[in-house]
Amino acid sequence: MSQKTNIKIFIASSAELKEEREKCILIINKIRKNHKHLDLEPVEWEYDIVQGNFPGYENIQAGINKTLEECQLVIFLFYSRIGKYTREEFEIATNLNKKIFAYFKDGFTPKRETLQSFSEVLEFKESLTDTVLYKEYKNLIDFELLISDNLNLFFSEAYHITYVKRTDETVSTLSQSNLELIRMLGEKDNEIKELRAGNNKSNDRQIQLQIEKLTQEKESIRTELYQSQEIINQLAQYKQKLELQLGSQKVNDKLKAKALEEVERGNYEEAESYLKQSAKERINDTASTFYELAKIKKLQLQYTEALDYYELSIKVNPDNSDYQNEAGIIAYDLGLFEKAIKYYKKALDIALEYHDDKHPDVAIYYSNIGLAYYCKAEYKKAIQYHEKALKINQANYDENSEEIANGYNNLGLAFNGKGEYERAIQYYEKSSKINLKLYGEESTDIATDYNNIGSAYHNIGAYKKSIEYHKKALEINLKFYDDDSPEIAIDYNNLGSAYNSIGDYDKAIEYHKKALKIDRKYHGEMHQKIATRYNNLGLAYSNKGDYDKAIEYHKKALEIDTEYYGDDHPDIAIDYNNLGVAYYNKDIYNKAIDCYQKSLEIFKKFLPSNHQDIQNAEKNIRLVKQAI
Repeated sequence: MSQKTNIKIFIASSAELKEEREKCILIINKIRKNHKHLDLEPVEWEYDIVQGNFPGYENIQAGINKTLEECQLVIFLFYSRIGKYTREEFEIATNLNKKIFAYFKDGFTPKRETLQSFSEVLEFKESLTDTVLYKEYKNLIDFELLISDNLNLFFSEAYHITYVKRTDETVSTLSQSNLELIRMLGEKDNEIKELRAGNNKSNDRQIQLQIEKLTQEKESIRTELYQSQEIINQLAQYKQKLELQLGSQKVNDKLKAKALEEVERGNYEEAESYLKQSAKERINDTASTFYELAKIKKLQLQYTEALDYYELSIKVNPDNSDYQNEAGIIAYDLGLFEKAIKYYKKALDIALEYHDDKHPDVAIYYSNIGLAYYCKAEYKKAIQYHEKALKINQANYDENSEEIANGYNNLGLAFNGKGEYERAIQYYEKSSKINLKLYGEESTDIATDYNNIGSAYHNIGAYKKSIEYHKKALEINLKFYDDDSPEIAIDYNNLGSAYNSIGDYDKAIEYHKKALKIDRKYHGEMHQKIATRYNNLGLAYSNKGDYDKAIEYHKKALEIDTEYYGDDHPDIAIDYNNLGVAYYNKDIYNKAIDCYQKSLEIFKKFLPSNHQDIQNAEKNIRLVKQAI
């Protein structure tokens, strides 16, 4: 008896592809039945449940890896998620030069809760492009055709089993052969009938042996005919699959057109190769789909979901500067400034690969990075990036252009944050002058300029002038936005702060509550803008003498800001300072001085020594010490 060849086949998938695993087993068993010299041993591994036995291993994964090392063929199946140890298993199989088949099922539409796991599948799939044979399929029938074809081809090449390559020429040859086989079957039947007729008369043992031999030959021919017809049927299905794959979409690129030509010629493997190349190109279409979904979520003001989709588009196609920039913008809107800077800088790097350093796109990314640094209170860095952006734009645009106006406005913001208020006003007024020429008195750009000028005047103590500019901004914005829009919330907040500074605390509280109500609608509770509204309400209540209410709001602000910024940020310093004021007014001096000292320590890390906020913190500490 000839020695059987033992072949272990490792089959791994998540539980959702159990049917595909079962199909693999059925096809393997069928091959084993037809080729007795092969001892095929499938080993199943389900990511969620261990299907095989791994005796002697306390650590299941160690057992799996050991079994994997003993296998000659490794099959991985993927759909919506990837197993925890799959990369480890792939690395082992690759390092040991195992034959690897990977199959990815199409058609999964991720929801928010499955975005991360699905993005990992896409990322993993992309990493296999040049290293491992992988194929895509749509349904179980599609998969059965693929795996059957691949397994038969593998065993024919590696273990010398009979496997007929599928082409239309093969169909023609098989059809002619089938006719010959059918003719031979008829002849054998006739011979058997004649012998049986003679045997009935003579009952000759020799004739009986001839009948048995002819019967065996007949069954052999019948089996050959059956197998031949089965190949024809499989080929027809395979051809139909490729034609459907091409027919379901317009042949709008050269690769698909070539694939269709090869199908017509019967060269299915070549057709599949072209389709594979086309599929890789369609990865960009997948990224674009996620990008469009992100934009829809952004329009629906679902910023967290929008960022999820932007990040997914980046994972599929990380070399698209638009995807990186848009992810940065939405991260910025969510208050995730460090993440925003990361995406903006990546967009900048990509842009510099394609453009020189004076291109307008480069200026956009410099500007965005500057705004993010401004929000992180890193004002020097913000100014550096805004000055770079302005210099590029001045080389590309007229002085009285929107781009130049925005550049002046951004520099005004940074200098205002740095405490150089007069310089900030100069830049704001330059921006306003250009925008008035471009848009006239009534435009949202003018409203922004007025708001910024109003804030700068507030910082130098010109409160009435501040109120004048903020009211102008509100009047303009109400003509362009609904009265519960985020833009109107900014105007209400600015007016509230100005009225608080002139001692009209009830009016201040009224405006701050209006702003808080609007921002909660758009941002929820845990957002930096909500922290700002709480702080401003706390200040108004503190000035009004309601210190318990003030402490309540300042604590809420501190909780949110700490969640966003950590322990070191100027906004955290402001929160501690505000709490210190409320505790001081309640004569709780130990808590007051603790808050003031924390505030001072943080301010010193970010601001120049002559900054007003540092001077105020030092003054507050002296006042508490005198009171004690």
